Parts: sequence; structure tokens; C-alpha cells
Amino acid sequence: MKSLRMASIRSQILVLALLLIVLVSVVAATTEPFIYGRHDKGIAIGLLAGRIERVVDQFRDARSPAEEEAALSLAARLQIPVEKLPVSQISPRDETEATSADILQRTRRALEDDFLGSLRHLFDKEKSVPLIVMVDKERALVFHMPVFPRSLWFFPAVASGVLKIVIPLIVLAYVSSWLITRPMGRFTAAAERASTDDSLEKPFVAEGSAEIRSLAASLNIMRSRILQMAESRTRMLTSISHDLRTPLTRLRMRVERCEQPELQRKMLHDLTVLDGMINESLAFLTNAVHNVPSRKVDLSSLLQTIATDFSETGIDVRFSGPRRLKYMCRPSFTRAISNLVENASRYATQIDIELQDAGDDGIFIRVSDNGPGLTDELKTRVLEPFFKADEARTTGAGGGFGLGLPTAEGIIRKGHGGKLTLLDRVPNGLVAEIVLPLVPESGSGGLSVTSGPTFSIT
Repeated sequence: MKSLRMASIRSQILVLALLLIVLVSVVAATTEPFIYGRHDKGIAIGLLAGRIERVVDQFRDARSPAEEEAALSLAARLQIPVEKLPVSQISPRDETEATSADILQRTRRALEDDFLGSLRHLFDKEKSVPLIVMVDKERALVFHMPVFPRSLWFFPAVASGVLKIVIPLIVLAYVSSWLITRPMGRFTAAAERASTDDSLEKPFVAEGSAEIRSLAASLNIMRSRILQMAESRTRMLTSISHDLRTPLTRLRMRVERCEQPELQRKMLHDLTVLDGMINESLAFLTNAVHNVPSRKVDLSSLLQTIATDFSETGIDVRFSGPRRLKYMCRPSFTRAISNLVENASRYATQIDIELQDAGDDGIFIRVSDNGPGLTDELKTRVLEPFFKADEARTTGAGGGFGLGLPTAEGIIRKGHGGKLTLLDRVPNGLVAEIVLPLVPESGSGGLSVTSGPTFSIT
């Protein structure tokens, strides 16, 4: 079985087809004698014709009324209704003495029907058909044919079809799904994980048929090259961003010695913008490559601190949630929440941070604002690096560089296995909902919840 699972798909299909042929042959050989031995129409008609011939032969040999009655009694014992018929009532086509072949042929003609005729009259009421047999030139017998349900003739075909076709095909489909499609399902799941989890070095396990193993190896090589190229690009951009700080510092020192106040103010503003762009770029790139170990923190205290820090700068930020809620997270989680609050502060006048322990469903953190909100299309695009949607949310002042939300999303998804979703707030505004999964207790720490009464801080 292992060698078959490792074979090519063409070989697997060939082996399964041969298996189907063998299975059908074995089932047919073991079941058809039983089915057709009891319910075959031809056999039943042949037996009936033999009994009629026996009665006719005994009646032909009878030389007295008593012997004729004995022949009729034999027919009764054989459960064949029969009666003598006057010669005057015999039609010209029945005036010939019946032979054994004639009896069998006429019995079949009286009882048999073609497939379409049987299907057409399947549910019609059956009627007994008389069979007139000329014994000799002076005597004739009328046999009343037994009534057989037409549905009985369909049983062998249906049973044979189920046993020979339906059941083997079901078995073949199950084996095929297990042998061929199951590795494809695992392959598809690995491809989905590879698109969302950059930490997997070789997500495509080389299992299954030869084609799937070859494809998995090729994709693993391609993905390794892409990751190496992305890592090299990230290192280069990080180095450039770091190197830009030196000339910026020199420019700032020279600007501060400028004797024209208006010109000095404008140049300092431009330098501040450049410095902010470098800081956001470094934060985005650093979170993409650095993997800082997690530690257990009190989410309630962390979110309260963020709300307090922003409130001290004049931004209306409020926090609500349990008094204590411990969770394993990285230091970068603070930057993710701060980015969400800072982004909301540009377009709204009030921001709410809500922490909720949902038990087995994980932990929910919602950053809500009363700004103008975003369209469904923009909710997806704002999570792309360097995309800015300032034209859609124009209530506040200031603007970012299009890296705040992507940085937060990367920290939550890659660093904590969570999910960031942007939702509409009623009646207006935007809700950035974070769902953090439960972390099982282990030696390195885990989720530990100590909840007190819910409170809020403004």
C-alpha cells in the first residue's frame, strides 16, 4: 500500500481501475447465481413450461375419463389452473397439436415482455393470460397462466446493478479520495498556510504521489528563494534607513544655525517628516525580521498605560475591560495598539479601547473611533503597506505614511497568531477588532486570567 501511495497518479488510476474490474468480477461470480437462481424470469417461465408439458403429456396418454381427471389433478397439485375446452371453441391457429418447443415458445410469448413494455406497465394491474394447448384432434386444454408481479422481474437487474456497479464504485471512490485526493487536500491546506505564515520554511510536505512530491519539492525551493530575496531586500532597506539618520542629524544641526526664522521653520518641518518616515519604515521592517521572545504581561495594565499616554497629549482615549488579564505577548504588541490609536486620532475626536475575555473564543481588543469610517474596499486596502486613505477620512489633522496599520497587522498576525479586522461602528466610525488566540499553559508561560470587576479609565 505504501508503494501504491508513492506511485504516480497515472499508476494509481490504473491500479484502481484493475481493482474495480476484479471486484466487479468477484461480486458477480458470487452473487448472480443466487439472485438469478430465485428471481430470473427465464428460469421461472422454463419451469412453468415444463410443468405444462408434463400435464399435456399425461392428458394425451389418458384413455379414460378417470385418467383425464388424474392429469387435471396433477395440474392442480402443480398449482396450474387448467380446464378442458370443447373442440368447437378452438381457434384455427390452435388446432395444431402442441409440441414441447411450441409449449415453451407460447408460454414465453404469453408471459414475457420486452424491457420497455415491462417498464411501461410496471405498475399496471396484472391479468391472467389463458394458454390454449391442442392435445390431439379431439381434445384441448386451457391453462390459466399464473400472475407474476412485474416488479419481480426488475429485482435481479437492480440487485445485480447495485452489487456490481454501485457498491464497487463507492468503494473505488472512497479509496481514490483517500489515496489521491487526500494528499491534494493536505497540499492545499499547506499552500494556504504558506500564504499567511512566513515563518514556515518548508510548508509543503513531500508526501503522496510522485507528481505531488515533485511539486512540493519545487515549491519549497521556490519559496526558500523568495524568502531569501525578501530578507535580503529587508536588510538592505533597513541599512539604508539607518544610514539616513546620519545626514539627517547633520542637516538638523545646520538648520538650527540658520538665521532666517521662516526658512528654518520650514526646513525643520521637512526634517521632522523625513524622520517620521524613517521611524515608521524601520518599525515596519524590524517587525518583519525580528522575533523577540514572548513574555507574560497584564493586558489590562498595558492598555490602560497606552490610553493614559495618549490622553496626556490631549487625545480623548478611554479604556474599559477587566481589572487584570494576563497574556503571553511580545514587546511589539504595544506598538501595534499604539499604531491603531494613533491612526484613529488623526480622523476622530474620541477613541475607545475595549478589552474582553471571551473564554474559549480567545481575547478581543477593540479600538473604536467616532470618525467617518471606511468603505468595505478601503478596509482591505489600508492594511497594504504605503497605502493611505486620507481622502476617505478627513475629519482630523495630520497624516501618516501608510505603514501604521500594516505594521500593527503584521505584529498581531505573525507575532501573536491573531487576527486584525476593520469593522463599521454604529452610528459612525471605525472599529479595529483584534482577536488573540488562547495560549496553552506550559513551562514558558501561558494564558492566565484573573478577572475583577469591569471598569473604565478616561
